Amino acid sequence: MEKEKNAGGNDGSVEFLCRNPFGRCILETMLALRVPKLLGAFLRSPLSHSYIKPFIAKNGIDMSDFSDYAEVNPAGTKRFRSFNDFFTRKKPESALSFDAEPSHLISPCDSLLSACKIGSDSVFRVKGFDYALSDFFGTHDFDGKFLGGDCLIFRLCATDYHRFCYIDGGVHNAGAGANHFIPGKLYSVQPVACENFRVYARNRRSWTVFSTDHFGDVAQIEVGAFSVGGIVNHKGKNLPERFERGEEKGYFDLHGSTIVMLFEKGKIELLPEIASAVSGGSEFRVKYGQQIGTKPTAG
Repeated sequence: MEKEKNAGGNDGSVEFLCRNPFGRCILETMLALRVPKLLGAFLRSPLSHSYIKPFIAKNGIDMSDFSDYAEVNPAGTKRFRSFNDFFTRKKPESALSFDAEPSHLISPCDSLLSACKIGSDSVFRVKGFDYALSDFFGTHDFDGKFLGGDCLIFRLCATDYHRFCYIDGGVHNAGAGANHFIPGKLYSVQPVACENFRVYARNRRSWTVFSTDHFGDVAQIEVGAFSVGGIVNHKGKNLPERFERGEEKGYFDLHGSTIVMLFEKGKIELLPEIASAVSGGSEFRVKYGQQIGTKPTAG
C-alpha cells in the first residue's frame, strides 16, 4: 500500500470547467441541458464500442482477470456490446478476494480513500466545504446518530473497477435499511470539482443505513458523477434482508464516482499507516476487500 502520488491530479478540461468563470458557465449550461444524460445514453449504445480498446491502452488497465475478453470471442459475438458493458464488467469470483477476519474493516472498492471526523455539531469538512449529515440524507433523522464518528470517502477514478462489496455481514432492516434515492446534478468528483462545488450535497446519490455484525450501524452513500447515470444496488428492497462480508453490494454506471461511509463513534480505527497517510485531507490508494482498519478492542 502506498500514498497516492497523483491524488490531486485533474483532467485539464475539468480544471477549466471548475476554475474558469467562463468554464463554470459552460458546465452549468451542460448540466441544465442534461448533457451528462445524453453522453451516458451514447456510452450505453453499440456506437461507443470503438472507445473500449483505446481507453484500455491509454489508462493501462489490467484485463488479466477477464480471460474471455476479446474483440470477438469464438462464438462470434462481441464480449462487450458498448463502452458501458466494459465499464461495468464483473470479475469472476476467482479473481475477487477480501480479508475475512471479522474484526478487520475492509475497503468496499478500488479507490482513493480520504477520511475525516464528524463533529459534535454533526458537521465535517471535506475539500474546503462544511457538510452536515443532513446534506447526505436529505433529512435530519440521523443528525445525532453519527456524532463524533468517522466519515470515510472512497473516490473511484474512471480506471477503477466500479463494483463494490459489503464491508461486513449484517442486515438491511425496514425503514432506513432501504435504498433511498435522491435526484441531483452530475458534477465531476475529481478533486478540483470537490473544491469548487458542494458535490456531496448536490450530486445524485443513493443512501442506506444497515446494521453490521461487528461495526455497528453504518451509513453508505453512493454518489454519482459526470455521465454516471446509474447507481445499482442488489439488496435493500425486500426487508429485512441479510448480506455477508465481501458480497457484491452493487455497481456504478460510467466514469468516476464516490462512496461515502459513516460510522458511529468508537466503532472503527484506521490502520496507523493509513490514518497517517490521509491526515490533512490527502488520499490513499486502497483495493477492493483490503483491510483498512480494525474494530477497537474496547468497541
